[in-house]
Amino acid sequence: MKRAGLLAALIGVCVVLTFLLLLFLPVFRITDIQIRGNELVSEDTIRSIAAENNSNIFAFNKSQTIKKLEKNNYIQSARIEKQLPRTLIITVTERKIKGYAEYTGNYLCLSDNGLVIDVKSEISYPAPVITGLKFDTFTVGEYLDVDNPRAFEAMNELSLLFSKYQLMNNILKVDISDPANIRFYCGSVQVIYGKSDGSTGRMLTLIEILKTLDTTVPGTLDLTLENPTFTYTN
Repeated sequence: MKRAGLLAALIGVCVVLTFLLLLFLPVFRITDIQIRGNELVSEDTIRSIAAENNSNIFAFNKSQTIKKLEKNNYIQSARIEKQLPRTLIITVTERKIKGYAEYTGNYLCLSDNGLVIDVKSEISYPAPVITGLKFDTFTVGEYLDVDNPRAFEAMNELSLLFSKYQLMNNILKVDISDPANIRFYCGSVQVIYGKSDGSTGRMLTLIEILKTLDTTVPGTLDLTLENPTFTYTN
């Protein structure tokens, strides 16, 4: 019995020593942090959050770091993978800017359903300015409280179409004050679009028209008609 107890104690000591050795061996010190999936959040920002944790790969706390990363309004979710002996792979899923709302000379960066993820003094990411939203105050990290919440549904639907057909750089402003009669601007051309739901056909028509339409010339393009028409502005 004494020998068994002594053997168990020796094994326990060996385990503890091995663990301590792994904690302090330089070969397991994290020196490579690979970032994937980011576009709006800089790699330096993500690395600085990860570096706040222990620099040893065995002591590194993944769940704690993920919680810190997801406190960033741009980061919807994060995943961290450890690769021995010294590598972390951090994959983030970002919230995309679906549009901007002007407010006292600045721009509120709006994500899905009107979530305010940031405030900018100028537009830095391709997305349209959204007009027609009625609100008095806002809080970064919270949803914008507007009088016409149906407008955000229209914004989400249009944003999906703009992204799908690579039009984010073309659409400068979207007026969704009336979700049943949406209007937006491509350069100097006002597009009368109508409702956002079930509008894939109209979007495809717009794409074909834009291939030959000079959007630097002021005018109005009405897509709600059976045969879309373009009227020059005098």
